[in-house]
Amino acid sequence: MQKITFLLIISISILINCNKSNNIKINNLDTLNLKNNNIISSSKINGLNDSDISHEIYEIEGESIIVRNGPGKNYNKLINQKATDMIGETQYIKVDYTCRISVEEESNGWAKIKVVDPDYLSATHQGWIPLKYIVKNTHQANSVKLSELEYEIISISKNNNNNNSENYNIYLDVRNLSKKDLFSFIKQFREKNCSTCTISIFDTKSIKNLIDVYPLSKNEYLKFADHFVAWSTFDVPKLVNFYPFQDSQYKDYGGKNFKERKMR
Repeated sequence: MQKITFLLIISISILINCNKSNNIKINNLDTLNLKNNNIISSSKINGLNDSDISHEIYEIEGESIIVRNGPGKNYNKLINQKATDMIGETQYIKVDYTCRISVEEESNGWAKIKVVDPDYLSATHQGWIPLKYIVKNTHQANSVKLSELEYEIISISKNNNNNNSENYNIYLDVRNLSKKDLFSFIKQFREKNCSTCTISIFDTKSIKNLIDVYPLSKNEYLKFADHFVAWSTFDVPKLVNFYPFQDSQYKDYGGKNFKERKMR
């Protein structure tokens, strides 16, 4: 049940926001197959045309930004039909800091955008968002500087699913860091240290002896879950899961400190 619930959460997240999916594995749990065989990378098949290609590509600042059918909050939110059909209640098209977009036009502090990365969302994720969420100055893209953060590599191990990839377990002082800051840290760390690696971030080094231990006892699970802050795999680098072990098992064990709810 734990794996099924986690699979559903990730699937919904992918449908609603811009996160990519592929094969995902938590520590030594079974691999969760999230391949989408219907994804086509051709720009033209996904609705891009020559005018899109000539536009500059920008990043997004923020998460869960609603896309509307006009330049203002008085315009309707665009419905995400696939996510709505899956969940059984109305879901809306959203973009976040994992997206890259082109800007079609601007009006009254709003921008008409099209998602270009991931490209399989280009046909559906088009509409208007506030201009303030678009990063037009490339120097704004990284919200934190790697050199200014306190972090330490706890351990490195080979990835059992890919001989060319390694698992980096990292202690990071996450105080005062937002989700965007953590995403930026992971991105910069990969650029500096490894092009393809799985990154697990912990807020203490005291859990070192629990890494890669399976199964965990009840108390070990609760401790590990409370300090396992973020996780991003080598094959889905734009998908960052926050507090991934604070799940249904965590709740069944009596865990109550759901930290993601408190994150900025």
